[in-house]
Amino acid sequence: MTSSGKRGGRRDPAVRFIIGLGAIVLAIGLVSLFFELIGTWFYVSVLLTVSTAAGLFWGDRLYRGGEGRSPVFGGAVIALSCLFLFLDVISVNKMFGEISPSFSYILSIATVLYFAVAYFMGTGLVLVIAVLSLFSWLAYLGGGFWGWLPFLGDKMNSHVYVAAAAPLVILAGFFHERFIGGKSARYSEFSRIYYFLGFIFLNSSLWMLSLFGRGVRLFGGPSGPAEIIVFTLLFFGANIATIIFGGMRKERSFITFGVIFLTVNVLTRFGDVFVPGLGRSATFIIAGAIVIALGLILERILKKA
Repeated sequence: MTSSGKRGGRRDPAVRFIIGLGAIVLAIGLVSLFFELIGTWFYVSVLLTVSTAAGLFWGDRLYRGGEGRSPVFGGAVIALSCLFLFLDVISVNKMFGEISPSFSYILSIATVLYFAVAYFMGTGLVLVIAVLSLFSWLAYLGGGFWGWLPFLGDKMNSHVYVAAAAPLVILAGFFHERFIGGKSARYSEFSRIYYFLGFIFLNSSLWMLSLFGRGVRLFGGPSGPAEIIVFTLLFFGANIATIIFGGMRKERSFITFGVIFLTVNVLTRFGDVFVPGLGRSATFIIAGAIVIALGLILERILKKA
């Protein structure tokens, strides 16, 4: 009897996965049923709110630990619950009479709720979704979400908005680490999330601007090569800042993607942007000397750290 009790209390991982998958499919089916048959936004909102809350707490329990610990599956449940939360914002908005709310409006509310849930539950994965939602909202304000994605569209203002906000996200990580993260183990991973996503989006957006930012007017009048030069220099500065930041904290991940972006920067832009007046050879000689000097400085920082 004790043996069967143990077997009943601890299901096989495959069985837990199948049951969890069935629960998710059932929830999606219920949402679809409410949308198709009932047509009453109040009931849809109630269902989505309950499903979101239950999914977040259940997913967090699977993600963190416990008897049935399953981080990957728990993360999937949390991500799905955040999607339900976004749908819930739309549903509540329509319940109060707004037939077709703007995407920007919905995304801004969802972003605020994601941050609130992340800090209420102390779940890093929800914070990742919140920061991604924030950058998506900024990209949409800049001219459209799809315009932010590389090589899709020419709305470079989306990258300007993201590049301008990324340092603030990094700064949020600094203040979080100094005033909150060090005092509570619950939020210990939050500062790293701010740092990592901030530097990733800063470098990626400046990369796109250094390639396609001619249409962005920085100095008034017609746009041209001057904007490309400015964005390339800013991208170069972001590369160096990322590498030095990683070196000072002995974080290999920051050093790695900083070096990757620096390599991309040198190979894709330096030879074209600074050809007038210097020549291609001189350009790469200067760039190579700067990179070598950066490597030596980084070596000293790592030894001191």
